[in-house]
Amino acid sequence: MKKKRQYMSLMESKFYRTYFIVLTVALIAVAIGLLWLNGVVRDYETAQPVHAAEVVAQLFEAGDYESLYAFDTSAPELSGGDRAFYAQSMSEAAAGKAVAWREAFSSNPDEKRYTVTLDGDKFATFTLVPSGETTGHGNRLWRLGSVTTHVALQGTEEAGDPTAAPYRITVPSGWTVTVNGEALAEGDITAPAASIYPADFLPAGVTGPTMVEYGFFSDEGAPQISVVDAAGVQRDVSQDGEFAYSCAWPEDEAVKAQYSDAVLKLGERVAKYTVDDLARERIGIAPDSPAEAILKKFSNSWAPSHKSTSVLNPQVSEFYVLSEDCFTCHVSFDFVLTSRRQNDYTYPTSYTLCVVRRKGEGALYNIIFH
Repeated sequence: MKKKRQYMSLMESKFYRTYFIVLTVALIAVAIGLLWLNGVVRDYETAQPVHAAEVVAQLFEAGDYESLYAFDTSAPELSGGDRAFYAQSMSEAAAGKAVAWREAFSSNPDEKRYTVTLDGDKFATFTLVPSGETTGHGNRLWRLGSVTTHVALQGTEEAGDPTAAPYRITVPSGWTVTVNGEALAEGDITAPAASIYPADFLPAGVTGPTMVEYGFFSDEGAPQISVVDAAGVQRDVSQDGEFAYSCAWPEDEAVKAQYSDAVLKLGERVAKYTVDDLARERIGIAPDSPAEAILKKFSNSWAPSHKSTSVLNPQVSEFYVLSEDCFTCHVSFDFVLTSRRQNDYTYPTSYTLCVVRRKGEGALYNIIFH
């Protein structure tokens, strides 16, 4: 008589009991990890300054100039301290016009700058500054810093007072501005010469471009403006709004053409480091430089999981040669992270770079994140 074979249940097997326990623990760990990662990404996204900018922009869109008055640095000169007059006049100036806003360049990493336009004309500038508070994961939060409106309110102009002049023009220091045939003088200056870079951004002994602002009146309608640089060369004037003009510091086009590809690759290496795809030592940083200290402190564990990176729409602008061994430039591009599931995460990225020559090679001396 044959013996009846006995079969053991899987759960009676010590091996399978252990296997299922380990598998369950692993699945729970993965789920917790995904929740944590989603929380980190969500925390980073909610801390982005664009959300605070949207709140400020809504004040312009709603015409809430009562609230904006307290932040507007130009309000005292525009309205003579009359809050009601300011709110009414600003509302009349904006009536029936389309409000739009966009981020503008700021060389200060602790300041975000935005431009507000009415029907395409520059109307105001507002800034965001760190609020002093951070999110649960340490990302800093932003608040409204200041507002500057670029309009002239009827009845507030004071002849001979440049701070009350309705027109503004910003030019490099030492350039000559002529309006309707009359050269502007030192008494027409509304903002003294100031560097376009924050203190200590450049190496010792290197001087950066400085800009000066003039205010003026025009009794002949639209002003006829002429600007000549320190070498006597006529320069193009840009109209930034109905009452605002400017001349940019000239780029060195020859050197820019020579080094544009190199600085874009430098910017891409920095971007790869920020998502932990490249070792800091491979960026090309000048030893004992501010850039080295900044990047050492940078936390590069924020990025979502990805298998590759790419760069779209690269641009190099504001390329200024400051000495034989130093130049600065602004680099911007869309930094794309592609996941293993072929999902793309696109991050608009821009840096201001200070590059120096070390042992015959270019090296990153300083950097500003925008």
